[in-house]
Amino acid sequence: MEYAPQKLTREELEQEACFIHKISTEINSTLDLDEICAIVLRTMNEHFRFRHSLILLLDEDGKTLSVVASRGYKDAERGAKVPLGAGVIGLVAQKRRILRVGNLGRRRAYAATVRSQVERSGRAGELAEAPRLPGLPDVEAQIAIPLLIRDTLVGVFSVECADAPAFSERDESRAGIVGNLAASAIHNALLYRRLAAANAGLQKELTAVRASRGGAVGLDDIVGESRAMKQAKALIRKIATSPSSTVLITGENGTGKDLAAKAIHYLSSRASAPFMNITCSALPEALLESELFGHEKGAFTGAAGQKKGLFELAAGGSVFLDEIGEMSLVLQAKLLRFLEEKAFRRVGGTKDLRVDVRVIAATNRDLKAMVKEGSFREDLYYRLRVLPVELPPLRERREDLPLLARLFLEQYRTEFRKNVASISPEALAQLGRHPWPGNVRELKNAIERAVLLAEGPVLGADDFPALSAPADGDGGLRLPADGLRFEKLERDLVAAALERSGFNKSRAARLLGMDRDWLRHRAAKYGLDRPSPPGRPRD
Repeated sequence: MEYAPQKLTREELEQEACFIHKISTEINSTLDLDEICAIVLRTMNEHFRFRHSLILLLDEDGKTLSVVASRGYKDAERGAKVPLGAGVIGLVAQKRRILRVGNLGRRRAYAATVRSQVERSGRAGELAEAPRLPGLPDVEAQIAIPLLIRDTLVGVFSVECADAPAFSERDESRAGIVGNLAASAIHNALLYRRLAAANAGLQKELTAVRASRGGAVGLDDIVGESRAMKQAKALIRKIATSPSSTVLITGENGTGKDLAAKAIHYLSSRASAPFMNITCSALPEALLESELFGHEKGAFTGAAGQKKGLFELAAGGSVFLDEIGEMSLVLQAKLLRFLEEKAFRRVGGTKDLRVDVRVIAATNRDLKAMVKEGSFREDLYYRLRVLPVELPPLRERREDLPLLARLFLEQYRTEFRKNVASISPEALAQLGRHPWPGNVRELKNAIERAVLLAEGPVLGADDFPALSAPADGDGGLRLPADGLRFEKLERDLVAAALERSGFNKSRAARLLGMDRDWLRHRAAKYGLDRPSPPGRPRD
């Protein structure tokens, strides 16, 4: 929006700049729509003496506006409708441009005179009924500003006056500045409200699905008949009978730590209570603290209301903290206090809350070495390690590999509706020779890819090309005498890293010792996307 240049003193310019900074800070301090509207209307009254103002938002049908906030009116205007094109507000919404009008009393008098003459002529039936519009009945001056995000109409902001015949250009400029700031804040608040509603709906659906399936995980869901796995499952069964002691599950990536945590919960006396889990490396420190302990309204920017954390939501049940080694030292201290006292405070809160939950932590890192380095608290380490469980890597239980391979084959042949009945002995031998640094997750991804791309009823060694790289005695790569195709080698390495990491680009990049942008570029170059089942759209 452009306004005519105005001559202002230096003091007035400083006041304007100070005002813009203050109002923008206030408006952007919250994502609550009602709070934003209240800030806008209060500002117009306190700073510019605009006693009467309205905020209207476009309805879903795109044909009418509804009042969502008002100030200075005797009767509550909230919910009043304005059709597009009706009155000053409706015209502004239709034309999508600011409008400043004055001497409206004369215009009403003129319109009333014309209506009276038409009625006396006997043609009153030709007159349409005047719409009842929100606002002052004796309004003299009005400014209406369209709330726009680029060319998209969000709503209209209107100020009115019954005491003066017209508003000034400076009034229009000030109202326009506030309108522009409000448009962005209101747009963000509406998006936040829709996302929150959608999230609540998804949570209800997820709860219903879990209820229909039961959601329980038992020892039979942990596949493995090797000696190492039998020992691990026996230990899990014993630990589950202890309802409150903390558990620390260790093991390499892809060994099934999350499955073990669920089994401990569902085999315990806490099985009927919630099981909540979170990956500590997935969130920055401030958000992780809020997710774990909750927060009070106004605790930080965007905290529009009180929120319960996972510990509170899981009362009586279990909380699984995956990748605990990535937690900051500050949060480690707060977690230690909770484990010691079973009490915590929400972010921004002053009251201690007490809950009974079991904490199950997991990591693929050497916490003892981290303690020596000073990156993990020694007291927390021993407090977590009351009941330790170590899951063996797949290379130490190779006898379980055929059982796991057939399980995943059956899962994916059903999901993808592929006529793949078995795995050849040659393919099983090749799977047995692979070191599986990605463990069960890597095996699962390899079977998924093979089933999806298979052209026959039996998976052969050729269906696992990423596992056929030869190993040298010194661990180095040797250049063949007749040379090699470097791009093919690069593609195979990127494909293997993506498959091993479950197509997590950050993890795959770390496996290759490269940065994520390098890997993302190569994946796009070679078309290495996660394979989608037939008929299923890609993410």
